[in-house]
Amino acid sequence: MKLNKDKIQKVIDSIKNTEHFQQALTHTSYCNESNLGTSYERLEFLGDRILNFYASLFIYQNFPDFAEGKMSKLQQLMVKESTLVELSKKIGLNRTDEKNKPIYLRLGEGETKNQGINKNSILADIFESFVAALYLEKGGRTVYYFLKLTVFTWIKGKENAIWDYKSYLQEYCQEQRNKVNYRQKEVKRIKNNQLLFTVEVSDELETFREEGKGHSKDEAEKKAAAKVIKNLKITKK
Repeated sequence: MKLNKDKIQKVIDSIKNTEHFQQALTHTSYCNESNLGTSYERLEFLGDRILNFYASLFIYQNFPDFAEGKMSKLQQLMVKESTLVELSKKIGLNRTDEKNKPIYLRLGEGETKNQGINKNSILADIFESFVAALYLEKGGRTVYYFLKLTVFTWIKGKENAIWDYKSYLQEYCQEQRNKVNYRQKEVKRIKNNQLLFTVEVSDELETFREEGKGHSKDEAEKKAAAKVIKNLKITKK
């Protein structure tokens, strides 16, 4: 889903001249080397909690058919590091000027040389610290609006990506006092020297038997499990 970067930039601009914004984009390396400013660490702590709360609220309000387990998995996807890294880049929190110097992010010289501006840990942290700064400056309503423009827009269409068919088949069989078995039947090299695995999944009570293929054993097992769930019409909870 495409982000509305103009609206997002207006939100950023609304607090970019505040002390909270400056702190939210200040790395500890800058403070240590210059003896100036306060790092984003405390704001990152607060932003993490705010983000988790609003992500949980969004899921509760927008996915009424999701059980607690699936709600938790979706929430984890929304706030995990790789998600926040991608969003930090998309909204330009690590943008640079024509001389390749960070516009917002303040790093020490050592961290700058180490390409700190592109480090996943830093990019995820500053997204959370920005959320905290926005909350302190503008309140919860503006934070929720910002998250609708970013995280909640990004998640659209990804709901099914959280589903782990292997885990669900395992849980289903345990409820039936049954046991799942996976057996690798074949592995061969195909074009571009890639491996193709064929895996068979079956159960001790002999109620199903399916095959799956994939470029890894795990992928093949997941595809086989997905076939079982589809054929048996097992309802996702």
